[in-house]
Amino acid sequence: MTTAGYLDNKGLLGASYFFSTEKKGLNRVNRFFPTIARQLMHSIPGFAECLRNSLKQHGNPKTEAAEIEMVRPEEQFRRLILVPISATANNMSEILTRVILIDGLDEVGDEEIVDMICHRLTTLCKVPKIRLLVFLSTRHSKAITIALEKAEYHQLSMLKFPDETKEDIFAFLSTSFKAIKNKYDIAENPWPRSEVLERLLRLAVTPSPLFIYAATLCRFVDDRIDLPKAQLDTWLQHADKNENTTSMNSVYRLIIERLLFVYKEGQQPRPITDGYRSKLLQILGAIILLAAPLPAMSLSALLDLTPDEFNIPTQRKLHAVLDIPSDGQAPIRILHKSFSDFLLGSEGTGIDGFRLNAAETHAILASKCINRMKSKRSGLQRDICNIKDDTKPRENINESIIRNSILPDLEYACLNWVYHLQHCSRNTSVADEIGLGIRDEDILAFLKVHFLHWLEALGWRGAMPHCHSLIDTLRSLIMVGLLRVVSL
Repeated sequence: MTTAGYLDNKGLLGASYFFSTEKKGLNRVNRFFPTIARQLMHSIPGFAECLRNSLKQHGNPKTEAAEIEMVRPEEQFRRLILVPISATANNMSEILTRVILIDGLDEVGDEEIVDMICHRLTTLCKVPKIRLLVFLSTRHSKAITIALEKAEYHQLSMLKFPDETKEDIFAFLSTSFKAIKNKYDIAENPWPRSEVLERLLRLAVTPSPLFIYAATLCRFVDDRIDLPKAQLDTWLQHADKNENTTSMNSVYRLIIERLLFVYKEGQQPRPITDGYRSKLLQILGAIILLAAPLPAMSLSALLDLTPDEFNIPTQRKLHAVLDIPSDGQAPIRILHKSFSDFLLGSEGTGIDGFRLNAAETHAILASKCINRMKSKRSGLQRDICNIKDDTKPRENINESIIRNSILPDLEYACLNWVYHLQHCSRNTSVADEIGLGIRDEDILAFLKVHFLHWLEALGWRGAMPHCHSLIDTLRSLIMVGLLRVVSL
């Protein structure tokens, strides 16, 4: 049973939220406080009425969810949670206990937002008559530790696992290798030998049990780069050479090192070309730092790469760390956030010469988004859906017409170019070297031609309520000359 399920059965669950980089929007803070408030309406008697009163004081009580998401998170917290919960407490005669459960706060990725969330949540613990406990489930994060320094909290370290965890990992390894043996008709029996399986188990549970280690190992052996027996031997040889390296860092180093060399039978491995390395970094950087995952075809279109350029690095040697759907329609995702941490060089990880710079990658993505929207073939234009009737209600327009007119990569660019602009360094030397420097003048020129076209596309995709927050972000990012245009 999950922790949330246990608390719910006990009648103690106030609200829960699970941050995730894998699902669209779930690592964005604009949905966090509205979701918590919505759940508190059902778990705390009287809260719903106090919430309505709070919304009346600050605007329309029937405010749409999309409009609430446009409000600054700090103000969301005050209107949706702090004011109504304080009013609810004033009307209570008995003490009520509720738990707010938050998982994956480390996946937010923005230290300022993490600090803001932690700071706001600690104020809830001081509300009288309502005992609100906040349960944070997260990987170790320096930002979260610092944010909680001034709060009263208890830390439960999950470094000590019960024996059942080790047994579960052993069962997983045994079952997975049996399936691989049958799949490839491996005649050797037993395979792998018991001492090899025991060694793999030790690697998976040292210094602490990691299911992700076991899962990545099995995907690597079953990756069709080479025969499973050869793949397993490669893994074990690499483990011998990297005994002093943290287990997952060692795993990712093996996968990336193999990716950076071309292997041909009877020849010594040779390094890939600089051009290939650059494209590979660009693709991996996009997969890791996109605001929402995209399918292969849409992502290659956004990056302006041919299918061949995009497919070679993503279809070979990376199935152990990426979920790459075979049909090409589902989004490509990383299997575990520790892989993105590794490539971004977090906490001493990564490989020299093959390490992502988040700001530079966001600069590239922002530029790619702008170029995609400016495209003369299928970019933004007036009456992009070719309706030819400004008075025709949107509900009378076939959804397929909109989808075919605003393709997923163009929709992504419209929704997220400001996000990447916000997180990029617009004057990085690397971006300038490859012609992707983003200047205020470039943005101004784009908006002079396509500002209304951009708003129209957002409207067709149902994102018009987000325009105010997007424009506000632009206001804070670029020069006064641009503000005059955006304010029109």
